[in-house]
Amino acid sequence: MKASLATLAALASAASAHFTLVYPAARGFNEDTLTNFPCGGQDKVSTTRTQWPLKDGSIALNMGHISTNVEVLIGFGNDVGSAFNTVLRPTFGQTGLGDFCITSVSLPAGLNITEGTNATIQVITNGDPKGGLYNCADITFASTVKAPTCANGTGITTGAATTSGHANGTALSGSGSDSGSSTTASTEPSASPTGDKKSAAVKALNAGLGGLVVAGAVVMAIAL
Repeated sequence: MKASLATLAALASAASAHFTLVYPAARGFNEDTLTNFPCGGQDKVSTTRTQWPLKDGSIALNMGHISTNVEVLIGFGNDVGSAFNTVLRPTFGQTGLGDFCITSVSLPAGLNITEGTNATIQVITNGDPKGGLYNCADITFASTVKAPTCANGTGITTGAATTSGHANGTALSGSGSDSGSSTTASTEPSASPTGDKKSAAVKALNAGLGGLVVAGAVVMAIAL
């Protein structure tokens, strides 16, 4: 699985200067529609879903912007439409190009999600000057599945979300080469109010994160 992720990441890097969702497998990708909510314009549910752990899952991305804010949401059901109402990772800041691994991803306490439940994960960044960028993966929860091994590229770090977002929204390509250490911390996911509307964080990302107020430390655990 590790080799497979590396191969997918290499292809993803060549395909886009924005960001790509490597694992779980993305629903699809079209750079021209990546700013469309939800799922970057990929409206059709995957015919083959990725089996994903009930706890301690991972999300592998390939980042094409030197600095961006990231948020991870999830919606439950066979076809969630735009109802991504549960936060898996609150908005945080990420810097560095190339492979980026989000680890120890578990559902908020109190959600009664069982094996075989279908869901869709949506990763959002503010790496475009016109608004947010969206990628989705359709999954099925499985108790026997373990997250594959993934690792960060050189110079990848995380920290508090920035209010200005990506500088000028300029996309860069290549892999991170600056030296630096990864920031490691954790935060509990939370459930958002129900409804078929964008969450407040999604709206903020779509507006370029102008004036976003971050409550507390919004950093996350990443693989070293």
